[in-house]
Amino acid sequence: MRRASLGAFALACALLTPAIAPAAVDLPVTGALPHGGTYMIYRDATLASAAVDLWFRAPGAGYDSATPGLGRFAATAAAAAPLASGMSLAGLVRSLGGRISVEAYPDIIGVSVVAPASAARRIVAAMSAAYFAPALDQSALTIARSDMTVLAAQRRYFADTLVHDALFAQLFSGGPAHEPPLPDTTSNLAALSLADVTAYAERAFRSANATLTLSGDVDTTVIDAVTDGTPGSPDAPIDSPLARDPAPTTLLPADVGGIGLAWVGPPIRDERTATAMDFIADYLFRDGSGVVSKALDAAHDSSYVNGQFITLHDPGVFLVTISGDTPGAARTQVLDALHKLEKPLDATTFARAREAFLFHLASDTQYPTEQADNLGWYAVEGNASYAPSAPGGAYWQSARALDPAFVASVVQRYLVHPIVVQLSTTARKESTT
Repeated sequence: MRRASLGAFALACALLTPAIAPAAVDLPVTGALPHGGTYMIYRDATLASAAVDLWFRAPGAGYDSATPGLGRFAATAAAAAPLASGMSLAGLVRSLGGRISVEAYPDIIGVSVVAPASAARRIVAAMSAAYFAPALDQSALTIARSDMTVLAAQRRYFADTLVHDALFAQLFSGGPAHEPPLPDTTSNLAALSLADVTAYAERAFRSANATLTLSGDVDTTVIDAVTDGTPGSPDAPIDSPLARDPAPTTLLPADVGGIGLAWVGPPIRDERTATAMDFIADYLFRDGSGVVSKALDAAHDSSYVNGQFITLHDPGVFLVTISGDTPGAARTQVLDALHKLEKPLDATTFARAREAFLFHLASDTQYPTEQADNLGWYAVEGNASYAPSAPGGAYWQSARALDPAFVASVVQRYLVHPIVVQLSTTARKESTT
């Protein structure tokens, strides 16, 4: 609904699949953590599982934008470092039958755990200790370097990720969004000292800068398990300056082929327009049901199209990535479909599309992991009450209120002149180590 990722770093492997929860009507409970920071809880007591997330406003390439991957590197090291018990956060999660993942974006670091609900209190205590009072050591850095080396090597073969990062580099002239969350090589990370990584972790992961989000069978009684932290003020949402005159088309050497198109969109505070952007992405590009996706399937086109609006503090980005043997033909279909949406859909077609959008929205937010993830993302980007986790919230109200004329006006305003990046396959010789 709001972003794409290369893939989650998994230190604990036992995936606990939660039951599908019935639609809830209550809104999340919000409050202050005992030692700085905030929490949000969206409870469903019918489940046997819980999702526990920590989210931070933190630049992925460091506070000087000089080290792409530093945020993920530090977050991974914190999960791997031994706690007072001698066991790491990752080890604890694994022992409880859960799963932990670390996600890094240009302006956000997120750590997510899903586990049996009975273990939620222990996980909250361990997560807050690991991040609010990081005690990194060389062993943790070694684990993190190994993980980053694998991810950097894999990144070269993910067309969507390469195009995503290249488009952001074109749209933004500087700041975190100009740099990739994962590097092409890990040479800069290998040169970092323990003191360098610790300094970043202590600044980025301090409790005052944290949002703890929980969902599933968990309630406010687990909050007093947070024993670490220091009161203070959170960082403001991290924006990046837009490029004044970005190149309309860029050819990028790569190991895989693909095409990406991007448009600057509305900020997160413009809830109505941001929701319309999500509707457009769903209507055109939803896998299996989107207009463009179905047309490509019917034509037996091997191209795969992914379209999404990435909801950011200011501005958001509408992104379409195309991979496959004939991405040029799919690109034409993408642009043609957007052009047709400049005129309002007829009432019947729009009503069906909006109902499908609401169904997809419910489907995409039914699990505790998805609910906690959305709560954290929207809170850190500066509009917690707009998170689509709760059917009674502002997002759902905006979605139900969409109309054909307004959606057409959004296309006309934002989605006419894309920035384009095309990957050109070529041999590459540099090492990723």
